[in-house]
Order: sequence, then C-alpha cells, then structure tokens
Amino acid sequence: MPIAQRGPGWTYRPDDTTPSVHNPRQPGIVTPHLRHALLTAYEMADLREVTERAEARMREAGGTVTIGLGPGAFDDAHRPTALRPLPAFAGDDLDPARCGGDLAVLICADDGPPEPLALQAHARWSRRGIRGDRGALGFREGTLNLKRPRDFDRHVWVRRDDRSGMIGGTYLVVRDIAVNPSWAELPEREQERVIGRDKRTGAPLSGTRLYDPPILERLPPDAHIRVAAPRTSSVAILRRGYDTDEGLLFLAFMADPRRQFVPLQRRLAKHDALHRHTRATGSAVFAIPPGAAPNSFIAQSLL
Repeated sequence: MPIAQRGPGWTYRPDDTTPSVHNPRQPGIVTPHLRHALLTAYEMADLREVTERAEARMREAGGTVTIGLGPGAFDDAHRPTALRPLPAFAGDDLDPARCGGDLAVLICADDGPPEPLALQAHARWSRRGIRGDRGALGFREGTLNLKRPRDFDRHVWVRRDDRSGMIGGTYLVVRDIAVNPSWAELPEREQERVIGRDKRTGAPLSGTRLYDPPILERLPPDAHIRVAAPRTSSVAILRRGYDTDEGLLFLAFMADPRRQFVPLQRRLAKHDALHRHTRATGSAVFAIPPGAAPNSFIAQSLL
C-alpha cells in the first residue's frame, strides 16, 4: 500500500497468531478482518461440542470462529454483568425471528463463504455478509475504527466490573440494518453531506485525503461521522461490519454495551441524518468470553 494511503496507527499489526479457541482471547475480534462472514444464532447447545467443532474448523479450513452467549443462556445468578437485552430504539423495525439467541457462532473466512458448524442445536437465525471495498451505502468504511492495542484495552476488552470469567473477553452487539430506498434517491452531493465524506475519495468533507482526521466543526451538525465520532459521542467501539443483500450486518465489539452502544445508538437515532434512511430489522447482544483453557471449553468458568 502506498505511504500516502496508510492510515494512522499503521505501525500496529492485527493479531496474526494462529486462530484457536485455546488462545487467551478468542479469534475474530482483533485478528484480521476477513472477507466473508456467517453469523448464526442458536438455542443453547453443548458448549464442549461447540468448542471442539470450532477448533477443528479453524485447524482444517482456516479462518476464524468466535463463540458468544446471549442473555438467555444464563440464570440471574450467573449472567455476566453487562449482558442485558438491548432496549428498543427509535426507528427500529425488528423482526423477532431475526433477534436474540442463546448461542452465537461467527465464522469468518477469506477463501469463500463459510459453511456452518455441524452442531446438534436448533438455529434461530442466520445471516451472511461480505466485506467489500465500500459499504452498503457506497462509502469507504472503517477509516476511524479502533486500531491500537491501548484503545482495545480501554474500549473493547473487559478488564473490571464484571464476573471473573469475562475478564479478557468482550461483548458483541449485532444489528441487521436495511437501507431504505430513500438513500438511493438522494443526489450524490446530499449523500456526502449526510455521511460527511466525499463519496469518491472517502476523505472527510473537511479534508482532502482518505485518512485525514475530520475537523468535526466544519461538517454539517447532523453528518453521520460527526454525530458518531468519539469526540462528540464520548463512545468508542470496534466495528467489523459486512454488506448484505439488504444493507449491513453491523457487528461491534465493546467492553460494556450498556455504557457504550446504548447511549451511542440513542444519540444516532436522535441526531444522525443517516438514521432516517436506514432501519434495524434484527438485533442481538452476546457475551464473548476469553479463550478456553487447554482441555476445557468456552465459558466453562461462567457456567
């Protein structure tokens, strides 16, 4: 990649250790963002079987497998502190058949769409996505995403104020987002104003190059990147989204959805110009425990 296109924090390299459920942290979070994704939510299953099949999948076919647990997988005494169902948000158009789940299995691969794990469990819903050069809205994405290990420690990994079995883990928020026809009807210049970026170059409207940090005060007050920016929202999360036939499979990892995603989404619903052109049709939250110890399974210490 030419030096001029390198973003801030370029000296950081994603975790390139061999993916395994037995690493200190699960793969598929800060490991390289692979091209294809399959996310399936199940009713509760045998976690030892899930762990063994996930490890075999990565060993034999490559890619990453990330395992999460929904609120319904725990009783009140054992549920991780930050694992609570998401509240309703203004503008949601949720289909119950595309929400929730006791168990989440996220499989990512570069060599083609992955197949699901062969589990003895009932699948509640499943979504596929692909990571393109541009997102479902036609704009470059991820240029302001978290990149540095110290940012992961601060915003992504659970470090305190939770059950001991979640320390070193994280939480995954899933939003299945459809793009309304009104978006395609907007002139390109108006789309740029809504996002806050040039559609061709990806540069913020306050700059000239893709990785120029946006000068927020020079952007429209309801521009998406201004409303969502950590400096104005006071919230940072790790986004790893994928395009779908309908729009976007929004995946975001964070240390506490109650304190990060919930206030951010409420802010977007109220102030973001993009919000009127999209709607969430599916929603879920999962605890992503740290990796399993040798000869054990994911979430054993929690259950």
